[in-house]
Amino acid sequence: MVLITPTFFLRVQLLLLVLLCGLSPGLRAAADPEKVAALLDAAFFEGEGMNVWRDEGPDGFHPSFIPQFHDTTYRERIEMLDSTTVMNLTFNEHVRSFIRIYAVDRREHTSRIVGLQRTYFPFIEEMLAKYEIPQEMKYLAIVESALNPSAVSHANAKGMWQFIYGTGKMYGLESTAFVEDRFDPYQATDAACRHMRDLYDIYGDWFLVLAAYNSGAGNVNKAIRRSGGKRDYWEIWRWLPRETRGYVPAFIAVTYVMNFYREHNIEPEDPEYLYQDIGEVELRNVLEFDVLEDMVGVSQGELETLNPQYRLGVVPAQASDPMMLRMPKEYLAVFAEKEQELYRTQKEKGVAQEQLLARAGSRGASMQKVHVVRRGESLGRIARMYRCYVSQLIRWNNLSSSRIYPGQKLVVFGAPDVVAGSSGGSGSGAVSYHKVSRGQTLGAIARRYGVSVGNLKRWNGLNGSTIYIGQKLKLYGVAGGAPSGGQAVTHVVRGGETLGAIARRYRVSVANLREWNKVRGSKIYVGQKLQIYGLSVQDVSGAVTYHTVRRGETLGGIARRYGKGVAEIARWNSLGARKTIYPGQRLRLFEAVRWHVVRRGENLGLIAGRYGVSVSKLLQWNKIDSRKVIHPGQKLKILSQ
Repeated sequence: MVLITPTFFLRVQLLLLVLLCGLSPGLRAAADPEKVAALLDAAFFEGEGMNVWRDEGPDGFHPSFIPQFHDTTYRERIEMLDSTTVMNLTFNEHVRSFIRIYAVDRREHTSRIVGLQRTYFPFIEEMLAKYEIPQEMKYLAIVESALNPSAVSHANAKGMWQFIYGTGKMYGLESTAFVEDRFDPYQATDAACRHMRDLYDIYGDWFLVLAAYNSGAGNVNKAIRRSGGKRDYWEIWRWLPRETRGYVPAFIAVTYVMNFYREHNIEPEDPEYLYQDIGEVELRNVLEFDVLEDMVGVSQGELETLNPQYRLGVVPAQASDPMMLRMPKEYLAVFAEKEQELYRTQKEKGVAQEQLLARAGSRGASMQKVHVVRRGESLGRIARMYRCYVSQLIRWNNLSSSRIYPGQKLVVFGAPDVVAGSSGGSGSGAVSYHKVSRGQTLGAIARRYGVSVGNLKRWNGLNGSTIYIGQKLKLYGVAGGAPSGGQAVTHVVRGGETLGAIARRYRVSVANLREWNKVRGSKIYVGQKLQIYGLSVQDVSGAVTYHTVRRGETLGGIARRYGKGVAEIARWNSLGARKTIYPGQRLRLFEAVRWHVVRRGENLGLIAGRYGVSVSKLLQWNKIDSRKVIHPGQKLKILSQ
């Protein structure tokens, strides 16, 4: 062991003095043995409490004592851990550097983590057992977030398990302005276990699972290819991203320190809550934290600590969509006794359920709006426009300051029916937006929404009639129902379709789709009928000659959509026997035919080369037999390739 204290170097110097005295007769004669002994006592056994270093503190260590060990000791201990797990725990220089970070450099940090395991590890272990995942994977939450359920990374990954938005959405974690499931340690743990299980089904190796969890399956697959197909973490290590190269060593180091923290003289810091002291209740109605504090006695601070997923102190529960709330067990009995009274008080408070649901993001978004910041706008101006406070805009959008930029999207809740316009004029009624599509004019857009061209210009600060594809035009008084102009159609939802895809198809906004069909959030189901308003005849029945494949679409679905046959589309686009399509592919929806008149001296090979087709195709299209005989003046059918 090495003793690291402020007098460490003084002690080394005194030891060198003693050695020199022993080696040099002159120094030995000059030195006073009693004075040397007194100096050694003062350096090693007096001050800093070191005279009792084996009598106080955990395991007999003095609190200031920081043990470190030889590599052999680290290796033996990790080998002991390795013998109890299916994971291949090893020791090397990378692992050693992370052990020093957790056991020496950031000891106080580690002390808090060791204490927090009594809050979070019991339910994490239950989940790991449920999905048949090694128990050591619980230490991944320490590497990711240090067991902080509200952690946010520089890449905006959130929660104890650091989910990015897309991956969280894939595993059912909801992210709205008021509810962030990635901050819920219970839901996030379940999602993380399912994610790890899916990765293990791909790689069959837990270290590769860790690498893919950190950097994504694409980076791991790339490293495997570059290594020549090797599927061992240490063999593909050099081809992984820099951050991922330190990920597994950090995991092994955390596993070691969490099992040998006492040997490193680390005393666990008592957590604020123990797992067994936390209870939960199911809410079936909207409830605010301040109502619970007033009537049940549990403080808003306690509720916020145990329920970090409810960002603004509102639980947007409904009878059809109940939600869980956690609190210290000592308050459960009072809550059960006063539950119905709580709901009544919430209603009497003057904040109706519909209003709270509107404030609670996608669970009740009928009064939620998105404002796109324009050049010259400030938070104060936007707040006046929507009759709210700047502080509310900052809170609703998780802004760290009042700085905003053009194009930024701000969520606004409970906006009034009458909205003051921005530069260029104002309109009456709720504000909505139209995104200009190819071929559209101001006149066509005005007719579609039943407004005048003059109003369109005034609302959007336009001097002339020039607009461009992708431009967003502000509209007032048209979002309260179906547009007055145009034609209404019914769209039947097909498998794989989303509101966004349907909106793009009919050139309408997702917000309008939701409003016309009373849809809350983004959930639709196969077979659901959606009403689409404001379409011109060309929008509904115009001839479409090409289709760009979107993610999730199938050839059969595309064929049904346009009333074509699968075989026809496959033939027109030379898809081959497997009929494979991919997102972004442009499919022709017609058979383009050209005719070639055979001239003297031409043969099938020359004609095929001229049009970039094969001789076999020419034979097939023109039903020419195996003799391949053609004659001058003969007309040959050429289909576009």
